[in-house]
Amino acid sequence: METFPAIDADNRSVLNSDFVSIPHAPSYLLSYALVLLAVVIVYSSRGKSSQLAEINPRDTFEFSNIPRLRRFISNSVEVLTAGATQYLSKPYRLFCEWGELTILPPESVNDIRSDRRFDFTTAASDDTHGYIPGFNGTMSDPFIVKVVSRHLTKALTKVTAPLSEEAAIVIQKIATDSPEWRVFNVQENIMSIVSRMSSRVFMGEELCRDDEWNKASEYYALKAFQAGHVLDEIPRWLRPYIHWFLPCCQEVRRALSFARKQLAPHIERREKIKAAALARGEKSPFDDGIEWFAQAGSTRQPADVQIALSLVANHTTTDLFSEAMINIAAHPELFQLLREEVIRVLGEQGLTKTALYELKLMDSVLKETQRLKPILLAWKRIALEDTTLPNGMTFKKGKKLAVGVTHMWSDEYYKGAKTFDPYRFLRMRETPGEEHMAHLVSTSQNHLGFGHGVHACPGRFFASNEIKIALCHLLLKYDWKLTESAQPPPVPNGMFYNSNPTAKLLIRRRKGELDFSTLDY
Repeated sequence: METFPAIDADNRSVLNSDFVSIPHAPSYLLSYALVLLAVVIVYSSRGKSSQLAEINPRDTFEFSNIPRLRRFISNSVEVLTAGATQYLSKPYRLFCEWGELTILPPESVNDIRSDRRFDFTTAASDDTHGYIPGFNGTMSDPFIVKVVSRHLTKALTKVTAPLSEEAAIVIQKIATDSPEWRVFNVQENIMSIVSRMSSRVFMGEELCRDDEWNKASEYYALKAFQAGHVLDEIPRWLRPYIHWFLPCCQEVRRALSFARKQLAPHIERREKIKAAALARGEKSPFDDGIEWFAQAGSTRQPADVQIALSLVANHTTTDLFSEAMINIAAHPELFQLLREEVIRVLGEQGLTKTALYELKLMDSVLKETQRLKPILLAWKRIALEDTTLPNGMTFKKGKKLAVGVTHMWSDEYYKGAKTFDPYRFLRMRETPGEEHMAHLVSTSQNHLGFGHGVHACPGRFFASNEIKIALCHLLLKYDWKLTESAQPPPVPNGMFYNSNPTAKLLIRRRKGELDFSTLDY
């Protein structure tokens, strides 16, 4: 029986090579190098397609985009902040891992927010290399939006109890019942909590606890991200060909094959159970993400869909959740206030969808956390046809554009914008005309944490409830605090702005004020 290997720290292949037949790199490396050199020369000679100012042009004697891309990857926050300061309300060009973008000023977001000629899904699928064999699990899928909108969001009431049950199990496993302070690796542990909770809804109780599947999908995500960074440095038009010769892309295909193999027996068993139920004239006994995608008419491999769904949901949720735990620890006065709110609301209403809405201070803490450290530094679109904006600016079909989020750190939009104010959005709820913008799940020009418009994150309602449920368990069952070491800052990685993966807290068990098993759901 094939077993899943541990994730190693380096880039060596750890999956058996006989999983799937993959073309290997040819031996004529000199010819390959000459072709690449020719490609670089041709690509670098292409002329500029726009007269807009460019914030990060090539330096003198740079003959490819790789150096400036690498500079942007590690300094993206500074580059985008400088662009907003330098160009104010004017658009400008930027080169990043998504290729060449036109960055629009924040006030332009309302010009494109509901214009379906500017699409997110197409741009996202291209930028995550979904057109390359093996990257099926990163492919942006319109069925995800359909399933999340039609099924997941409508199921928020009935999934609260299973989410809470899974949170209790996995948090106890990770944080233990020890009353002694112990190290808590924030991102690693929160990812495990979020993955288990999400999988309970996406895949059902049995599969969410299947360690082999969880390891396989995690390994695929790791290798796909690593290979994606390699592909980002290769001209877009060359990627559909060169990937066959790149070991990192070969490893992605092996990882996908392995993940599919792990899930296949579960899918076969489910199909037999469904067939038997239908033969008896009964409905399908399953009500989870796998079933929802089947009902929506998706023809993709279930493993591909579940990996894509987890990449979309788990990584963004983990990032916000991790940063919120760090912020709460950095402001210890919040513990008592948040606990009092949880005890009062849950004591009166139980752990229900309505109760989660009433956790207003917690909601404000989360929204303020997201304002200061969003997961994305810009929200992108691609023109599906030649389109002219109200200001007269024209975008040819296939051109990419984005609106940055650095204005969320400007005093022009928020008073004391660079300071973490956990009560900021709690106060906004009491401000006439602004109360509708104060909720975590609300989107606006001023707060683009979840995007804005028709392509705003459809899973934000689920993510909000999921984080709040887990935080309720953590707040009442555990104390946590900062370590003596300074907390590492967020890490820019191109257009992604990640909570630092090395961040650690200290955590210990406390006696909780409520018994979650006795609450109404």
